[in-house]
Amino acid sequence: MPVYLIPGNRDDRTAMRSAFSEHDYLRQWQPFVQYVIDAWPLRIVALDTVVPTESGGHLCTERLDWLDKALASKPDKPTLLIMHHPPFPTFIGSKDKFGFDGSETLAEIVARNPQIERVLCGHIHRSVTFRFAGTIASVCPSTAHQTTLNLASDAVPTFMLEPPGFQLHAWKQGVGVVSHTACIGDYAGPYPFR
Repeated sequence: MPVYLIPGNRDDRTAMRSAFSEHDYLRQWQPFVQYVIDAWPLRIVALDTVVPTESGGHLCTERLDWLDKALASKPDKPTLLIMHHPPFPTFIGSKDKFGFDGSETLAEIVARNPQIERVLCGHIHRSVTFRFAGTIASVCPSTAHQTTLNLASDAVPTFMLEPPGFQLHAWKQGVGVVSHTACIGDYAGPYPFR
C-alpha cells in the first residue's frame, strides 16, 4: 500500500524530506510540503498547515493560491484534501486555543470545488467530524494517546490512554467516499450475530 506523508506541527520540513528521501512527491512544491497525487481514481491534494515551532495551523496566501490552482486544474476528479490541522473549531478548548489562521479563505476555496469528497485532518488526537464549506471534514484519532474529551473552554490540556485508532476512507465510482474509524489493538471476536 502506498504511503503519503504530510507534516504535523512538530515536524521540520527539511528533516522530513531527508528522512523520507524516497518520497519524491515531498519535493513537488517548496518551501512547503504540498503536493498532488493523480495516480488513482481519487485525487489526493496535500496542504501544509504547519507553522514551525508553533502548535496552531496557518495557511498563508501563497499556500492558498497554490491550492486554488491545484483544485482548478482537475475540477471533475473526485478529491481528498489532506492537512494536519483541522480548519474548524472542535470545542475542545485546550486544542482550539491554538487556532487556525486562514480557515475563512480555505472555506471559500473548498466551497468553489464540489469535487472535494473529504477534508482529512489530524492534530486533535480524537475523532471529530464537521460539515465544512459544503463537504465533510474529518479528524483522525491518534495512533498513540487521545486528547481528553473536555468541552470546557478553559480545560487544562490532558490526554487519555484510550485505544489508538485510524480512519479508512473507501471510494467507489457512483457512491463516493465512505469513512470508517477503527481502534487499533487485539480484541475478542469476531463473533457471529445470532
